[in-house]
Amino acid sequence: MTTPTPEATALMRGVQQAAEGTPYVVTPTAEGFDVSLDVVDAQWFGLFNKAGLSKVYVHHVAVPSPGTYTITDDARSVEWVAGTPRVAATAERQLGRVKELGAQKVWAFDEHGRFGVQADFRFGSEEGRDLVTGVAQQLGMELRRGGAERIGLWAAGLVGVGAVVGLVLTVVLALTGYFG
Repeated sequence: MTTPTPEATALMRGVQQAAEGTPYVVTPTAEGFDVSLDVVDAQWFGLFNKAGLSKVYVHHVAVPSPGTYTITDDARSVEWVAGTPRVAATAERQLGRVKELGAQKVWAFDEHGRFGVQADFRFGSEEGRDLVTGVAQQLGMELRRGGAERIGLWAAGLVGVGAVVGLVLTVVLALTGYFG
């Protein structure tokens, strides 16, 4: 594991302070640190289970050069086994920049037999990312796109160019009578 730069350490410590009292945990990594929901903390997993949390978002943060940072979002499925969370090994995983919003309201009988709202939960995948960007702005750091996000944008651009070329070619062939 490489020694983090003072700037990376300041960013991580600032995010740790911002995450205090929230369901988010900051974990050091070889490249920087991760910000994710603390699904194993008993203080929070009851709420997550009750709300029907089905995905967990890990925000991988790195400081590649002075004054800049990257965030790569990693969305993974969560399974609840007998009321205990575990990150599932599934074919569904999103990596790059993930923006998802969700809300769930559960009406059911409580332990006293009263019918009513048992869970009213709203979630945005940007919440953990916002912890990082807020601290980074205070430190005067600039966000750069992560590798997965840049690759995705290049791929989307190539597909767009290919679609335009295919459309132009089809129109030219149709106008020259190739199809008829």
